[in-house]
Amino acid sequence: MKPLNRRLLIEVIEEEPQQGAFFVPVEEKVEEFLPAKVISCADDCTADLSGKTVIIHAFGREDVTIKGRTFTFVGESHLICVE
Repeated sequence: MKPLNRRLLIEVIEEEPQQGAFFVPVEEKVEEFLPAKVISCADDCTADLSGKTVIIHAFGREDVTIKGRTFTFVGESHLICVE
């Protein structure tokens, strides 16, 4: 799947939950930022970040399911930083 219009095809990196001093129910916990690995970039992105790890705004994520397969995209403007 090739992204278009300054979008990146990403794979969100699921982090293991950490034990802490407080209990936060899973349904109440909302992540504002997510780490992700860039699979590919649209040709009109300002930089080719393929293979890089990035931090994204969670609300900017777009999940598209085609023929039972889910692809996750994010607009270039929703990137926070790159490793």
